[in-house]
Amino acid sequence: MQQPKAKTRTDDSAEDNALIPIPRSAIEALLRSISSSMANAPPQVPAKFDPVEFLTEFSQACQVDYRLAPLTIREYMRHVQGLLIFLDKHPLQATRSELRRFFMVNTSHNAVKALRVLYGRFLGSDLAKCFKIPQYIPRVVMVPTKEQLQLTYKNLKTLELKAAFMLLATSGLRRHELLELEPAQIDLDKCMIVPNGGHAPTKIQGLTFFNDEAKAPLTRLLSSKTLGADGRIFGQRKNPLRRGLERASVGFPITPKVLRYWFCNELGRLGVQDRYIDAFCGRLPRSVLARHYTDYSPDRLKEIYDKAGLNVLGW
Repeated sequence: MQQPKAKTRTDDSAEDNALIPIPRSAIEALLRSISSSMANAPPQVPAKFDPVEFLTEFSQACQVDYRLAPLTIREYMRHVQGLLIFLDKHPLQATRSELRRFFMVNTSHNAVKALRVLYGRFLGSDLAKCFKIPQYIPRVVMVPTKEQLQLTYKNLKTLELKAAFMLLATSGLRRHELLELEPAQIDLDKCMIVPNGGHAPTKIQGLTFFNDEAKAPLTRLLSSKTLGADGRIFGQRKNPLRRGLERASVGFPITPKVLRYWFCNELGRLGVQDRYIDAFCGRLPRSVLARHYTDYSPDRLKEIYDKAGLNVLGW
């Protein structure tokens, strides 16, 4: 009878080195625990803090990573810079009490938004998470009468102010959109203004139009004015525009925002649906029907605009 062979040292070594299968669920649980521990780890404060470099990186993150609008980025940068001056140290070294004192000095709603973006998105910290964004109190919007607009228009001193006034009142442009307007964005034949590319997640410069009342001073301005190096029609200075409108106002303080309010209210009074008013004003529609199932082609928008018959001066 053949005797079984004794196990050799080589066989023992092979058994010791044999791979033991690990269930996939155990591996996934291990990876989740590692990921959770890394996520919960407090952010590290760099040994050397350069405020200028920090602000530059935050600005780039707002622009590239978060796709915020240029005006929003400038506003957030202003508040974050104010925070750095207030703290005089890296933001991660701040305490919640220090942030609370900063908000007591800076009561702007955008200050809370800026710091929530700074800490939550950029630094990966929940230090500012507890601070709530104040709710805006609904206001009763008052708009001037058409007679007040007509008297104000007559008091405007320059052709540039008259063209700006009529464009704001008949197109729904925001102030900064008007100041950044270039001739290439204007189609005088169709009385149409086309977007210039950039937009924010909730705000866009929509395709909009202006009427013949605005076309007349705008055409004269374009033919008589020598544009600056930046190519903008009205330049970038917001204060002269606002002061010029307010000084010419009769019976109601006229500002670019008031003219935008008047445009929205007048189109609503003329029977234009809210979704199309939002489109003219560059606001993203809220409802599924308005966002995904509505024709916003230039021809359709032009048809709706012309049918409304918007006018300011009563021509």
